[in-house]
Amino acid sequence: MPTTVTEKQRDPRDSWLVRAAVLLAVLAVAFLYVRGCQANSRPITMDDAVEIAREEVSFTPDRHQVRFIQQGIPARGYWGVSFVDDGPNGVPAQVEVYLVDAKTGDVRPG
Repeated sequence: MPTTVTEKQRDPRDSWLVRAAVLLAVLAVAFLYVRGCQANSRPITMDDAVEIAREEVSFTPDRHQVRFIQQGIPARGYWGVSFVDDGPNGVPAQVEVYLVDAKTGDVRPG
């Protein structure tokens, strides 16, 4: 008996179940890749950066502020650490800013 078009065996790639499984597998691999990149991108924590930069300050600061900054192409992470010495009436009398490399801990003036 000759086979008709409707009796042809379907390719497994045409199945919605196979397509959904492939999509989930691709998303899982992408998720794991991104998580792995994030884990290695900042081994120096914010607290570590403050302590590293504090060694460079030429005065005793009253307060500090920290921000994560990305610079360059490709982007490289830095902790921007500002130290402030308050003068009369809370007006900043002295400010020093340092950039701490988030991977290596190298410090440079900001």
